[in-house]
Amino acid sequence: MLSFPAPRWQISSRSNSVPRPRYDRTASLIAPRVYLSDLATACDSEELKRLGITHVISVLEYDITIPDHIPEECKLQIRIADKSDVDILTHLPGTTEFITSALAVNETNKVLVHCFQGISRSAAIVCAYLIATNGMLAHEAVAHTQSKRGIVCPNLSFRKQLEAYAEQFEGERAKERKNRLVKIREDLAERFSNITITTGISQLRALMPWAALSG
Repeated sequence: MLSFPAPRWQISSRSNSVPRPRYDRTASLIAPRVYLSDLATACDSEELKRLGITHVISVLEYDITIPDHIPEECKLQIRIADKSDVDILTHLPGTTEFITSALAVNETNKVLVHCFQGISRSAAIVCAYLIATNGMLAHEAVAHTQSKRGIVCPNLSFRKQLEAYAEQFEGERAKERKNRLVKIREDLAERFSNITITTGISQLRALMPWAALSG
């Protein structure tokens, strides 16, 4: 596919008028009460307090120190590297459960998910959460996360594993869609039945005026 450089006026406009957002050393809100960040942000006690973070998922292959004000039971570490041969799929049900459980406790809990830069590993964890809880397909979850944090780019292997994770929900969602269609058909059938009965009575009364007097 042919590609062409952006016109000079567009390049100038982007660089001068609309500064590109920075994502290093900052947390991005991806979904209600779910943040994605780099390691530096996750280790910054004041920033975690400012954001109101109560739970942290770390996706790094080495030991790290999360600020002490986050209780141990509110921390989860997934020890994996950002490599194509890494199995992240087996961890996704657990991380999704950790996030959903934390948010279900009350309406103020907030979860931060991070890796080293908040680009691939932690992004895949957040995408899995979106797939499981928002009915998104894998590519939709990645696109949504990228729209909130522009540097997000799960490696190709993680993307394929996210697709496999999404497939686990297809059967259940297909059943839910079928049940909704059945309910809609039943509602429509009941409504049309009522309309037919009402219309029939009206026609009878029009033909038999004394029926209207007795009704």
